[in-house]
Amino acid sequence: MNTTEFKAGMEKVDIELINSMLKEFSVGTHFQQKLDRDFKKIQEYIGSILSKLDELPDTEEYQKTVDEYIEKLKTLTDQSRMFIHIDMDAFYANVEEMDNPELNGHPVAVGSIDMLVTSNYEARKYGVRSGLPGLLAMKLCPQLVILPSRMDRYREVSSVIRNIFSKYDPNYVSPSLDEGCIDITDYLKNNEGLTPVDVANSLQSDIYNETTLTSSMGISCSPLLSKICSEINKPNGFFFLENKHTQEFIKTIQIKKLPGIGKVRQELLKTLGLVTVGDVIEHRYELYFIFPEQHRDLLFKHALAVPIFPNKSSFRANKKKTMISKEKNCKELYDENDLQELMVSLHSQCIEMLSIENKLACSIIVKVQDFSFKVTNYTYSIISTKKLDNQSQNSSDPNESFGNDEYSTEEKESMIKEEGDYFLENNSLPTTASPNKKKRQIIYPKTFVEHTEKIWDIFNQTVSPIKFESIRCLGLKLCNLIEKPEECK
Repeated sequence: MNTTEFKAGMEKVDIELINSMLKEFSVGTHFQQKLDRDFKKIQEYIGSILSKLDELPDTEEYQKTVDEYIEKLKTLTDQSRMFIHIDMDAFYANVEEMDNPELNGHPVAVGSIDMLVTSNYEARKYGVRSGLPGLLAMKLCPQLVILPSRMDRYREVSSVIRNIFSKYDPNYVSPSLDEGCIDITDYLKNNEGLTPVDVANSLQSDIYNETTLTSSMGISCSPLLSKICSEINKPNGFFFLENKHTQEFIKTIQIKKLPGIGKVRQELLKTLGLVTVGDVIEHRYELYFIFPEQHRDLLFKHALAVPIFPNKSSFRANKKKTMISKEKNCKELYDENDLQELMVSLHSQCIEMLSIENKLACSIIVKVQDFSFKVTNYTYSIISTKKLDNQSQNSSDPNESFGNDEYSTEEKESMIKEEGDYFLENNSLPTTASPNKKKRQIIYPKTFVEHTEKIWDIFNQTVSPIKFESIRCLGLKLCNLIEKPEECK
């Protein structure tokens, strides 16, 4: 069952009542059927893991191996740096209030009657929050104002806020429009006499003076702890975690607050009786045995407060755009003409952004979601390469396509997370080099129009055979973008 939980501003809300209403609201829907399928899969996974625990080694040698592993991780602890995580308060809703002051003091949500994206703090007093169906939200709060999202406007305001981040740390990280993380270590060194709290106060003031928006902040020696701390004194507050209290603090954090753990493993840990991070170390022998290395390392590093710093590539303030994505729910499609109009709209929006960025797309993904919430991704390579050096210059191999290692994490996750991925035309993701490591030259389209027409042809040929009444959501993603050469007019 899909449930809601406490969010800042919902402290006096009867969560059990809302969950009961949500359950009643979802009965018999496709969404509930999807939740039931997911729940069944999770239970099967948990059952297989629990049976594996029957084989848990109970030897001193095994326990010594685990303890040595934990001690080695402890040596990686680094408290030499200082970070501030910034989380904008109810960002989308507050931008709407900023642009329309008449909304101030009224419960406001952004989204649709189907699903809410966010809500302001006035709405949260009634239990209205992100992820809630708009119809149910209206039952909880009849005077609720639901506004459609304006992503271009939110990006515009976010750009202003990110410019402020860059004054404190040119290499700030901003994983989403409403949050960011800055490393203030050098800023403190260059401004003697300032404390981390002084910097947080200054940052909050700068953001408010530029936008009239409030923000909440967390200050600590690691990005993870800073993010967790930013949730403590919301809205419009901050929390400073001193280094000497780090170990004591992390033990009290609920496991579900840790990034990268995922709902499935959260349920597994909950089944094992593990709720807080402190429980992880106490059950280290079991967890070391059942988790694969990658997830095990992440979990124990979090539990020991070992900081995980972003890669240098993710520190860039102005990341190069590597993907353009547009999608739309299709609940108002009444015939094939409506579907065609939607396809033209999605294609036009993507091409407009592609033109503005002066890019070409090396591959595209057509996303189709049906009313059982099953998602199918159709992936195509649309720019091929030809051999160089002493290889046949004129031969181009469509199966030697472009750019596998150039896919961003966001793109890879968008492909991996969805159900039913189909790779058409090519049996693998694009690669920048052939299997024998020979360099290859990109074969650019003769004109930009030719490029856009090819995108449309593939999009149209993929979607047209699908019955319009079976499509719940349709999306077009232009991936692995490269600079458009001058000769490609």
